[in-house]
Amino acid sequence: MRDQVRKYAGFLLLLALLAVVPIGIARHLLSASRDDAFVDDKPNYLSHQYPPSGETELTERLARLLEEDMKSVDAVPRTFLARLPETLPNVADAKKRKQQFVSAMLPIILRANELIIADRGRLLTIRDRVEREGAAGKRQRRWLEDIAKKHRVKLSSPATLDELDTLLFRVDIIPPSLALAQAAMESGWGTSYFAQEGNALFGEWTWNEEEGILPRSRDEGKTHRIKSFEYLLESVRSYMVNLNRHKSYRDLRDRRAELRDHNLMVTGTALAPALIDYSERGADYVGDIISIINFNDLDGLDNAQLMTDMEESR
Repeated sequence: MRDQVRKYAGFLLLLALLAVVPIGIARHLLSASRDDAFVDDKPNYLSHQYPPSGETELTERLARLLEEDMKSVDAVPRTFLARLPETLPNVADAKKRKQQFVSAMLPIILRANELIIADRGRLLTIRDRVEREGAAGKRQRRWLEDIAKKHRVKLSSPATLDELDTLLFRVDIIPPSLALAQAAMESGWGTSYFAQEGNALFGEWTWNEEEGILPRSRDEGKTHRIKSFEYLLESVRSYMVNLNRHKSYRDLRDRRAELRDHNLMVTGTALAPALIDYSERGADYVGDIISIINFNDLDGLDNAQLMTDMEESR
């Protein structure tokens, strides 16, 4: 009898392990593939949701979000879509299509900026330690090396205050109105083939066949592809890093730093003129971006904030 009980208990334990272990492995693999996926100040891709393929399948929460006039929302819901709704290109009413695009993208853009703000806070903490003690801690140095490499800043050993200030100059937010206007321009308000197929919202180029979409029409002799992403957040973060590190956008970073020095709000219309090298169209492109911001009142979203956890739980 005792042997039967042991066998039964062993059988139950095996069943429990079979149920728990695969879940644990899956969570580990996902967290390992997405940088610190379960850390509060890092992207948590498990919290992102895929939109349904048709309007009849919309959840109540997502339907409410996509119908929001974000300019009248005090706190933006933390609803992060993995990709844009497939129904977007079929929305005939231009005003409604724009509204749905902004409603889907604004939480993502605010989350990307939230992550940048978290990095800035960490940089300021490290800078304070370097100023007091002469060097960062061991774990801080590893993190510094990663973020410096990402933003193309060379560090000494130990990092100097000037180098940390250079990082702080680059690790800063992009105004939501500017990100929305550029995403709208480059993706046709989310209706383009590249936006729908690969979350390619900003027309970034790549020469890696594994991470790019082949353009349907490409000038003779060109070998580039359009960089694609698994998640909308990845697309927005890549765009922001591009503006924050590429030499072509040094003027944008200068303008932003000047606004901060004078305690002025960082706005899309203030930074847009520095995007003259973003497109071959130059000044015409800048003019179109400013027109999109002004015509659609996007500048009112530059002070938008995501809901706090407490507001979300209500």
